[in-house]
Order: sequence, then structure tokens, then C-alpha cells
Amino acid sequence: MNAMTSLSFDIQKSTEFCSIHQIQMVSYRGRPFCEKCSLESLDRGQKEHHHAVNTMVRNKHFEGARLPRRHQESGFSNYQVLNNGQQNAKAQCASFAKDFIGDAVRNLIMVGRTGTGKTHLACAVARNVLDKRKYARYITSEDMADEIAKAWKIADDSEANAIHRFTDYDLLILDEYGLHDRHENRLQLVHKVLYSRYDEGKATMLISNLTLDELQKDLGDRLWSRFQHDGLTLVECNWADQRMQGGAA
Repeated sequence: MNAMTSLSFDIQKSTEFCSIHQIQMVSYRGRPFCEKCSLESLDRGQKEHHHAVNTMVRNKHFEGARLPRRHQESGFSNYQVLNNGQQNAKAQCASFAKDFIGDAVRNLIMVGRTGTGKTHLACAVARNVLDKRKYARYITSEDMADEIAKAWKIADDSEANAIHRFTDYDLLILDEYGLHDRHENRLQLVHKVLYSRYDEGKATMLISNLTLDELQKDLGDRLWSRFQHDGLTLVECNWADQRMQGGAA
């Protein structure tokens, strides 16, 4: 008797009925079970596995984005709107995130004085993008310049490799541009990344306390032109410092 014949003798119709599906159960080696319940259990197991994998992937995406701890839960829903300017900034950033998720690649520049919620909105964009399994990275201009400048000190790394890493993200959020990167060599490293992302057709969010006129002069005509090439969203945050008023920034 082969294995299949033996198995057919082990599985028999049971005299019991499933209390859930009201169908006759089968018996395997004397133990009754419902075929539908078994299939549903298997389906649940597959769904649980799929959910666990998705959760792991999502967590990896969020870890890789390196959002500031203070803003890891910053979203559009908890962004405080107290004036028309904030409402407009929120709407522009939400629209940018929606379009980006839909594969529309353009850049966003957000300028304004300190404490106006620019980083909150940037992280809200990042969280929406990350939820859709896109790769995003948040970093300050100073930290990015540091990482690239120090790359040659690390085994098997180089300036070119570091620039490639920052180019590779679907969305780069470059915060505090113009604040601590004023040395010409450091600024050139930052600009190399921006040029590289333009060449690769990647979207960049650039955030600065400079005015638009100051920022345009700082970037230079060639880089400013490239920022606008595929479409540019400009967000100006000109209201009072929300930190001084107890708001979230």
C-alpha cells in the first residue's frame, strides 16, 4: 500500500457537523475537523505573515529616513493652523506629498524664520511618503556636508559614494540650508548632491531660514534653474515663531 492509499484510509467522513459552517466535518486519524475552518485558519496565517512582513518593511523605511525624534509623529493632522499662511503652507505640502506618491517628481522649497513649523511640515511629507514604501531621508545641510567630507576617512568609502547615497533616495529633505554650511568647500559638497539629484531626476525638499532672494543668490543661477526645471513648489512661512507662543514647530 503506497502513501496516498494509506492517507485516503486515514481521512474519512465524520458524523459531526461544524457549529460555525453547519457542514459535515471530516475525520483524520480519528480527529474531526472542518475543511472550511482549516482553510480560513491557513488564510489568516498567510495574512498575519503578510502583515508582519509589511510592518517590518515599514519600520525599516522609517528608521532609514532618520526623522528627528521630536518630529517622528509629526503629521498634517497634528499641525497647528492659526492663520491663513499656515493653512496655505499645510495645503501646499500635502499636495506635494500626494503628487509625489503618484510619481510626479518636482522640488519643494520652504523658507521662513525659525520656529514657524517648517520641519514639522517636512516630516509630515516624509511620513506620508514612507507609508507608501518610498525611500525618504531627512538631514540637515550641515550634517550632510560633514558626512560627505569625512567619507574618505572610512574604509571602502569616498566622497563619490557618499554623494551617491544621498542621490539614491526617492526624496531628500535637506533642512537648515544656509545655517551652518557657510564654508565654501562645505557648501560645494551640498551643491554636488543637489546637482546629482537633478541629473537623476530625483525630488528634493530644501528648507531654509533665508529669504527667497537670499536663497536664489546662494544657490546660484544654474542650480536655481535646475530646481525649477521639473516644477517647483514654493512655501513661504512668514508668521511669528510658534515656539515662543507654545506651538509646535
